[in-house]
Amino acid sequence: MTVIPTTCPSDGEENRRFVVKCSSFSFHRQYTHIYADRLAACRPALVRGSQKKWGVSEDGIEKSDQPPILSLADLTVDQQCVIIGTIYKDMKLKPSILRELASSEMSYSKNDATDESYLVSPDDSTFLEDEVQRIMLSIDYEVLKGRLSRSKLATGIVMALLGYEPSSNRGSFIVKDFLFIEPQPERPIQAHHPKAPVKNCVDFTKTGPWLALVSGLGFSGTGPSRPGHSLALELLADWLRCSGNWSSKSSDSVGVVRLLILGDSIRLSVSCDANTPSLCLNQQARYLTRNVEAESVTAMSLLDHWLATLPLGPGGAENNGLSVDLLPGPADPTSSLLPQQPVHPVAFPLSVARSGEYGRRALCGRTNPYFFTLEGRKILATAGQGPNDLLLYTDIADSCERIEATLLWGHLAPTCPDTLPGYPMTSGDQLVLRSDTGDLGCSPDYPDIYVAGCQPGQGASWRRGRLHWDDKDHRGALLVAVPRFDEAFQLVLVHLHSLECRVVLFDTVLLDESE
Repeated sequence: MTVIPTTCPSDGEENRRFVVKCSSFSFHRQYTHIYADRLAACRPALVRGSQKKWGVSEDGIEKSDQPPILSLADLTVDQQCVIIGTIYKDMKLKPSILRELASSEMSYSKNDATDESYLVSPDDSTFLEDEVQRIMLSIDYEVLKGRLSRSKLATGIVMALLGYEPSSNRGSFIVKDFLFIEPQPERPIQAHHPKAPVKNCVDFTKTGPWLALVSGLGFSGTGPSRPGHSLALELLADWLRCSGNWSSKSSDSVGVVRLLILGDSIRLSVSCDANTPSLCLNQQARYLTRNVEAESVTAMSLLDHWLATLPLGPGGAENNGLSVDLLPGPADPTSSLLPQQPVHPVAFPLSVARSGEYGRRALCGRTNPYFFTLEGRKILATAGQGPNDLLLYTDIADSCERIEATLLWGHLAPTCPDTLPGYPMTSGDQLVLRSDTGDLGCSPDYPDIYVAGCQPGQGASWRRGRLHWDDKDHRGALLVAVPRFDEAFQLVLVHLHSLECRVVLFDTVLLDESE
């Protein structure tokens, strides 16, 4: 078998946005450099936003009623000012690697374990830290009127705060107002009406273009995750084989023009201990084991066979077929460090043989996150680790709200590297959404469509996002939360012109798979 590259030769620079080069990181560095680089990257946008919102002066001199921007070391008691830094939350219930190691060596009753589905407690403390020191935050809820609370913040968020250090409580900062980065789109995001409405399945292949989204396929070497899972996967493949007009010679893009598989194509063993997830993940990711074949090898073989049954092709009128982009997730055979790098194509011998040359875009391994342009739409796709981690450390319960928060905060996974693993980059933080130097705060990374896979719940959800934290209208990116297929049996479709979303449900409840 020929070893082929892990990126398509025809990819543009934006497709390689999250590719990590071997020379760009070093495990000899401490992770504090990541936070320093993150703060340095975000500070200019927050300074411009503070000047626009509060009329602040950047030289540290208070002019009439204009508060200055000060470092934490230069704070003067009872002087109203603006401080810029990174949020740190001291959480009593946050998992500890020492506790994980101890629980793996000792008898640890699940009844005595902390509920790890929600780790926010009233005893948590919130700090803001800059390059020199940190200060405890005290939010003035009477002034902010519920616009902000400690439970809606997470470690790693870079923000600007308006307030003062009271003389009665030195070492704390009373927050009167706040500002996130809030990157803006380079152009208005408009939804165009489709040429013809979809009335039935027959009409579907005549309309489009549609982007298909699925995550958490959940192939496993130990069998299906739940009754009907194997049959649902077969039905999904059947549906995809009929989702496009492959024989069409028209230049119009109709039907499904691309399939995005958003992480966790294979599934960890159900025997994993929920109290030690990171240790379990490392054990299940090994390809080489003694005497027995690793379950992940069998799972990858099943995934390869399933992909080979699809009508793989680069799409288009001349070279028709379904283009498939495969993003890795935490359970897939690649490093779990963010941004995750593509699964190597040698893991898919049948699919590669079926699709032909890798550079023809039939089947492409992608990074997680992944940024690309399709039919004039900027699309940002992730396997969902960033929003999912916020579910543990904030009280933001809605998936679309968590996805939206990462946009407004200007960082795709703010809790990385605190509670999410990430590369120790030597320069810059790749997960920061870049901003230009203009007053409008436009970002080349702001997408038209932002999708996150492996979201909790039994159904997909979507809505337009806000451009600012306090906005009432929704004129931002289309936010799409895609559930795990091995739990919800759902495929999500997005019309790239109208931004209409639809769900295809492969309901197998009434079918007995054992027959």
